[in-house]
Amino acid sequence: MSRLTIKPSHVALLVRSVDLSARYLESFGFQISPSEIWEGEGTKEIYVERDRCNSLLLMEPTKPGAYQRAIEKRGPGLHHIAIDILNMDEFLHSIAGSGWLLHPSSIKTIAQSKTAYLARPGFPALIEVQERDKLSEQEPFVSRIEISFEKDLVRLLPILGLEGFIVPSSQRSSITLGSKVISLDDILTPKASK
Repeated sequence: MSRLTIKPSHVALLVRSVDLSARYLESFGFQISPSEIWEGEGTKEIYVERDRCNSLLLMEPTKPGAYQRAIEKRGPGLHHIAIDILNMDEFLHSIAGSGWLLHPSSIKTIAQSKTAYLARPGFPALIEVQERDKLSEQEPFVSRIEISFEKDLVRLLPILGLEGFIVPSSQRSSITLGSKVISLDDILTPKASK
């Protein structure tokens, strides 16, 4: 099997207030995009360093739906990691039997937007796979995520091109943005500005 070219696209965090989280990240000098309301998704979203490879996406639920249920059930946290690929059929064939499970909503989203979702019990986020005509050559903004998950699931990361990018941690979860290592808790539940 030939190794596919896979590039990270963005990392999405589900937060209670995108405005508070964005203000916290702005204090590091990061570029903050204007907020956008996505009525169909039921979210308010802000990108951090949108013009960079694998930007950070902050998502806040704005109405009842999947995102509101997720934050009520699990609280703020890592929601998904998006990767870009060039050929969906080839990619899906390459992960058959790997241990990643295709989320049932993918049947609809592959046809509509060339997007699939992968999940795995014990792994704390969805993997969003997007087919693109071209992959980014830019320097990544997010270079590492340290989170708590079952260590034996590390074996599933190389097939997605995420080895070394996602690292299991029994310590405090963190994310490396540019050259700064930042606690995920500080982004997810920032202190209100005085």
